[in-house]
Amino acid sequence: MQYERILQDSFDFTSDALWGRWVRWLQLVACIIIFPLMYGYFVRIMRGDTPAPELSGWGRLFVDGLKLLVVYLVYVGFIILIALALIAGAGILGGIGSPVYLVSAIAAGVLFLLVWLVAQMAAVRFSREESLREAFNISAILGHIRAIGWGSYILSQVILQIVLMLVTTVLVFLVTTVTSILGVVIGFLGFVLLPIFLLVLYPGIYIFQYRYNTLVYESAAA
Repeated sequence: MQYERILQDSFDFTSDALWGRWVRWLQLVACIIIFPLMYGYFVRIMRGDTPAPELSGWGRLFVDGLKLLVVYLVYVGFIILIALALIAGAGILGGIGSPVYLVSAIAAGVLFLLVWLVAQMAAVRFSREESLREAFNISAILGHIRAIGWGSYILSQVILQIVLMLVTTVLVFLVTTVTSILGVVIGFLGFVLLPIFLLVLYPGIYIFQYRYNTLVYESAAA
């Protein structure tokens, strides 16, 4: 897997999607309020649309966003139920702090990571196949991850999280610095602007993430 190429493509895609396209950027910020529209846009990104798709067909966008949310909710719900069952069962059998409880907590953590990894590719598969059923076709999803290579796939997600953490930290620092200066200059209004600035940055962070995972998904055929 060519990690550098995937990162560069994702940065370029995000820049093309937002920079100089202020109407689209403002539309995406507004979509945060009606969040299924935002997730519907992410579905279009995962379908592999290039260049960055326009915000159009609002009804389809809303429905696709709701479906993607269902996919995530099912996977998150599964993680929570199994983790609670493991930890609660261990608590009953051995009590909190016992070796059984510790092993169960570790098992729950490993399960969380595994399901989270599957969910990332499940979202892309759902978008590509345009079928909710395919989002839960576990054998096909695991087969696709094997085609990518489990080691390559896990490393790609580690790289993604590190990049997101670094970019987010830098952006938050810059925004906080600017709003602090504004706070001194114009009083309380400067600090009120902080959450607004962060909301403006939100679309870019997630466009980058979804484009990145789309390219990781496509790397199986490379």
